Amino acid sequence: MRNWRDTILNEFVPQVSKLTLVADPDSLLTEETLVLALHRRGFELLEFADPIAFRYAYESRYRSLWDQGKATDLVVVLRLQDTGLDALPYDLLQAGRKLSFGLGELFPNLSYPVIAQMDRGLLDAVFTAQQAFTPARLGDNATKDFILRHVFGIEAGLVRDEVGLLRTLLRIHYEHLAIPASLLLRLAATLDSAGLFKTWPVQALLLDDGVFFAFLQERW
Repeated sequence: MRNWRDTILNEFVPQVSKLTLVADPDSLLTEETLVLALHRRGFELLEFADPIAFRYAYESRYRSLWDQGKATDLVVVLRLQDTGLDALPYDLLQAGRKLSFGLGELFPNLSYPVIAQMDRGLLDAVFTAQQAFTPARLGDNATKDFILRHVFGIEAGLVRDEVGLLRTLLRIHYEHLAIPASLLLRLAATLDSAGLFKTWPVQALLLDDGVFFAFLQERW
């Protein structure tokens, strides 16, 4: 797979089923590039949120077309957390093909809570790293270390002195690396635990570029 979207798009072949029901608890089908790709294939997305509004749209725009013998590629999307497709009306369940997509399926060996908190813009890079390095099942901290290492090129274990730490900080702040705060906190905890930088406010230096530049000006 070139990217995570292909995993989803492979399930959408035009004119296979007039109605497809999708459980999408992580709102993956709101991602702009994916939505455009689905539209290009002729699929129309209709969210099941307000049952009354949904029923009106469904009956007036799609059910009437089917009654006339016309074909559509309609995707009904259910985005409620902890709610399966069984919550949809019975007539839809009887007529529709059923699919489910989630971050847990796209990143099976990485920690779901960590991936779920990340900006969707980072998913491509994480998916590429996952394909390249095929990690074993990882917990929260190991997932953060994996992303720091293979997406941002930062290996906490290799930062062994002040020169190495300064080089890492310069990369983060001068290159404007969009590292999630949760990963920076993990990096700070790892560096602090090494006990090598007791006179450096490592967490603040990582999280706040203003603090870093003030620190840099003071020291050098």
